[in-house]
Amino acid sequence: MQLGYRIVRPGDVGTQPLKLAQISLWRAAAWGVSEGDQAVREAIEMAAACKALGIRTVFHPLEYPLTGEQATHTLGVMRRLAAASDLGLIVHDEGGAAGRRLSAAEADQYEKNLLALSGLCPVSVENAFNSGDAAWFWERFVVHAPKSVSITIDIGHLESADIDSISFMDTMPERLAERVSFVHMHHKAEERYGIKDHWPLVPGCREINALKALMQRKKGLQVILELDAAEEGMGQSIELLKVLQQT
Repeated sequence: MQLGYRIVRPGDVGTQPLKLAQISLWRAAAWGVSEGDQAVREAIEMAAACKALGIRTVFHPLEYPLTGEQATHTLGVMRRLAAASDLGLIVHDEGGAAGRRLSAAEADQYEKNLLALSGLCPVSVENAFNSGDAAWFWERFVVHAPKSVSITIDIGHLESADIDSISFMDTMPERLAERVSFVHMHHKAEERYGIKDHWPLVPGCREINALKALMQRKKGLQVILELDAAEEGMGQSIELLKVLQQT
């Protein structure tokens, strides 16, 4: 297991003693971080700064759909990121109207654009839109795709969707488990800012036990702590996961 952390600001680079970082950037953000083209430029600059420090990176663009009217703009941004990428891109699953699965036309568009990106750099698909339907989504878009397409399991998203993440890891079909590349780690607790996850990990939490179960099935995982790099709980969360590295 390789352990990494999330960075969203230039000042986050190198703040943790880890050699893996996820660079998250937003198309639109209203909470004090860069957005749009400025965020893209900063992400590319942060990747270069990380490389100079010997830190491997993966880009994680948010609110950049591969379907619908925004897809053309998304592809333009993704191509810029792919050209500067190290470990590639992490993209989200998507859905159609009223929270339903993608329509046949939307699914075809998602698949076409996902495959186009995978020809430029590695791409990993994360459960974010509907974790309860994540297995179907990965079966549809990852299992039969080239090996440059992988799975990112967000364990915090499973728990916040009231899914038993430990059982999920134990019963996940092998054809999915073998495609897992990245794991997102954060803890479900009380609600804040409209969400219940993205809290620091605590000893014995379900998220850690779920990761243990996954590690029994898949080696070489790249585990990203999706917390604010400057958050006080980052240090404790890192130490909790370092224990797993030694097992």
